[in-house]
Amino acid sequence: MNIILIVILILLLACALTVRSIYKQSIQILEPSYKRKPLIIFPDQFKVPFENIRFKTADGVEIKGWFIPNEESSKTIFLLHGWGQNRGDILKNTVYLRDLGFNLVYFDFRAMGESGGKVSSIGYLETKDLEAAIDYMKSTRSSVCKSIGLYGISMGATVAIYVAAKNKEIKCVLSEAAYYSFNRVAARWAWINKKIPYFPVMPLVLYFMRKRLGFDPQIYSPAYNIDGLAGRPVFIIHGRHDSLVPAVNATYLYKKAKEPKDLWIIPGAKHNQGAEVGGEEYKYKMAQFFTKNM
Repeated sequence: MNIILIVILILLLACALTVRSIYKQSIQILEPSYKRKPLIIFPDQFKVPFENIRFKTADGVEIKGWFIPNEESSKTIFLLHGWGQNRGDILKNTVYLRDLGFNLVYFDFRAMGESGGKVSSIGYLETKDLEAAIDYMKSTRSSVCKSIGLYGISMGATVAIYVAAKNKEIKCVLSEAAYYSFNRVAARWAWINKKIPYFPVMPLVLYFMRKRLGFDPQIYSPAYNIDGLAGRPVFIIHGRHDSLVPAVNATYLYKKAKEPKDLWIIPGAKHNQGAEVGGEEYKYKMAQFFTKNM
């Protein structure tokens, strides 16, 4: 009898340790302090004028960013980085848009770069950051916000799609490497980076994530929001060799999206490598999209 009791206790301890480990994994995804990279790329390296900006979100998180003005333009593009990145990471591939007639706004999402906050929801909470950025620009520089466009990469693309679906003032969205489903991308990230199998572990990880956030991030996935852009142009870009967010995500989103819409799968590009692999064609297509639709 004692042996049976010992075996039961050992099994219970093993289960408790396993659950604790799974909980820690879920927190690692949501609180990516190890992903807070310092900024090493700045606008003055590209010899463009800029202003440091800061503002607070509706839930009190301080966000820091840059405003790069084009004094002759009333058109502004908000440029949104991905998870584990900061605003400098997307500056180098997009700053040229200023000379094509656009004001540019870059900022670090919460828990990343120089912005405050500890929790990243990989989507929904970050929509508060973008909404605050738009409100800030409209309240302090309304003349440059006559026409608003969004560019987002990976998580930033998810945020752009969600906010644009709710905010009809936004003229158009360029989405690169967006995931289709939060649950799917979280599971894929966990497998690629932690070798966590979907069954039986991932459902528990997702449960802990929902408990930590206080909401279900799945319902804020692009799959449920991209059709809200109906009547406004959306350009979906994706790398053919994206292992984190496979290119099929882009085809699913394209099918869900309403007209006008366009899709470009870049041969040879991995996750977030559209600009790097697409080169001048990437810049041309991006410039053409915003020039035409703003």
